[in-house]
Amino acid sequence: MKQPRTRHQHDIEIKRSRFLATLLPMTREADLKALQQELKQQHPKASHVCYGARWMTSEGQIQESFSDDGEPSGTSGPPILKVLQHKSLINCGVLITRYFGGTKLGTGGLQRAYSQATSDLIQTLSPDTVEPWIATSVVSLRTTFANEADLRHALNQLNVTITEERYDAGGPCLFADMTEPQRDALASLPIARLTTITK
Repeated sequence: MKQPRTRHQHDIEIKRSRFLATLLPMTREADLKALQQELKQQHPKASHVCYGARWMTSEGQIQESFSDDGEPSGTSGPPILKVLQHKSLINCGVLITRYFGGTKLGTGGLQRAYSQATSDLIQTLSPDTVEPWIATSVVSLRTTFANEADLRHALNQLNVTITEERYDAGGPCLFADMTEPQRDALASLPIARLTTITK
């Protein structure tokens, strides 16, 4: 699977209807709905702002969602989502703002139009804006005050970002999202006790 790193836009015209597609990197549906409302405000004359999205939850499950936003049921959100599935994209949503051009497309025509708008958007992405998705897990790293500097140096060398820090009389406990190779590399060092936390 792959995930986009930046927001991207592309629009097409089909039978005088304009389909403005926006790709949003995201891991929460709340972000998607917020952008949907933002696009509605930016495009008050647009007839619909539909979307499809896929993201990985904190429990490690793929969550999917879509919205037809007033278009006939199943003609917009599901076609967007199917393209994301086919392209193996994760942690992103595609929102399509439609300006009605006066010619009705029919249910089949709408499905094809939303699919094409999504596919065309993805095809315009440059390789440096998409990266492989790699599974991570939350790991706690318990160490002593004497070893804290060495542990932080090791985390920095492995490009691991600390997400939380706690301290008590025994020393620091650091938390970070890590890939399996990163966990293995740190487990071989006698400076910390690692515990993988179920998300």
